[in-house]
Amino acid sequence: MFTKKGKLIVFEGADGSGKATQAKLLSKYLKGKNINCAFISFPNYSSTWGKLIKRYLKGEFGDVNQVDPYLASILYAGDRLIASKKIKNWLKKGKVIVCDRYIGSNLAHQVVKLQTPNSKLQYIRWLEDFEYRQNNIPKENLVILLSVPTETSQKLMQSRKLDIHEKNIGYLKQVSGIFEKLAKEKKNWVKVECVKNNILLKSEVIHKKILSVLKSKRLI
Repeated sequence: MFTKKGKLIVFEGADGSGKATQAKLLSKYLKGKNINCAFISFPNYSSTWGKLIKRYLKGEFGDVNQVDPYLASILYAGDRLIASKKIKNWLKKGKVIVCDRYIGSNLAHQVVKLQTPNSKLQYIRWLEDFEYRQNNIPKENLVILLSVPTETSQKLMQSRKLDIHEKNIGYLKQVSGIFEKLAKEKKNWVKVECVKNNILLKSEVIHKKILSVLKSKRLI
């Protein structure tokens, strides 16, 4: 019996943009519609690589700008590589996979550490080759960027303990800029505005905007 190939839908965005909330809302919607689906998020802090990522984010290996972007990227790529077999099996079974963070987060958070346009381009080419070709992890069918100003996302994170990325507002603004650039340049990325008139939209309103995008692209 022919099984329709699954889809990989990824949520990206700055820290505090609501990725986990929207990923869970979409998963709930798909299950309610009896659509074969699965949920996964990165990093997985319980994996071998994830435990090292946790130490990195705590600052055990140095400040955010002290850790080489290539070395930091290998940690995140290794974490995804461990999960890639499971993701591939889900896709073969025709599941719609909802993913909270993927390669885009790795790229955006590390490329800002590099100073010149040429060094940034070299890094992006290296990372995409490393993850997609060498590690052979599945490519995203669609990446949804939740666009939230850094000042707004900072307010949303006030109640939680911040890691070395989240403590550095200047760094987060640069990361946000990279995400916006990726959404403009990548064909499989789409930006969803989560703020109107400087006010964060309700999660259900954002969820409906996301459903509209997915339906227009015939992904659900």
